[in-house]
Amino acid sequence: MDNLKDKMKEFVLSKGADLVGIASVSRFDGAPDGHKPEDILPDAKTVIVCAKRFPNSVVMDGLATSYHNMMTILYNQLDLIAYEIAIYIEQQGGVAIPVPSGEPYYDWNPDKVHGRGDLSHKHAAQAAGLGRLGKNSLLITPEFGNRVQLVSVATNLDLESDPSVEDELCPSKCTLCIKSCPVKAIANEQQVNQRICRTYMFLKLPKGQIIYSCRECRKICLIGIK
Repeated sequence: MDNLKDKMKEFVLSKGADLVGIASVSRFDGAPDGHKPEDILPDAKTVIVCAKRFPNSVVMDGLATSYHNMMTILYNQLDLIAYEIAIYIEQQGGVAIPVPSGEPYYDWNPDKVHGRGDLSHKHAAQAAGLGRLGKNSLLITPEFGNRVQLVSVATNLDLESDPSVEDELCPSKCTLCIKSCPVKAIANEQQVNQRICRTYMFLKLPKGQIIYSCRECRKICLIGIK
């Protein structure tokens, strides 16, 4: 299977992913019930996780309209990559279920304005060795910092896990992302109050569109900036 793993990762990168990692489902034992790989594919053995990077300038200096457009582009591209992975896996005799990179998902608490994807891509990415979670709960990668979007694919192929990132990417004494939040939504490390965050995250334009706007905790982190 090692040869298949190498071919798989080469294939994923050829489809436009900037990063790809692989994690055994055993690394998801702590995931909430209903949000484990086996809840998506009963005989899942492996999760393949892909990342695409943001242009740094869009995150750092772009208007909210440019940032929102880039979010949409990355969601669509990642879902297309996940589709290509699923087809490739079927051609190898396996089974694969792509998990939507964003919405839709089932788990939504309207009172708390809190949602969970069918599988947490950021936790999957951490399990697959792409990076580690920062204090603002975003995944930090060594290559691109937290300026990435993610998608995951559950499969019954038994592929060897990639090594975890052991380096401390988020400095223990750094609180820049916590202090930068305009509405103080980052209460505890890796815990974001979605109700508070969502009241400020989105912007209503004069024409009525609702777009992603705030990304202060994302752009304040300079990890991965060359």
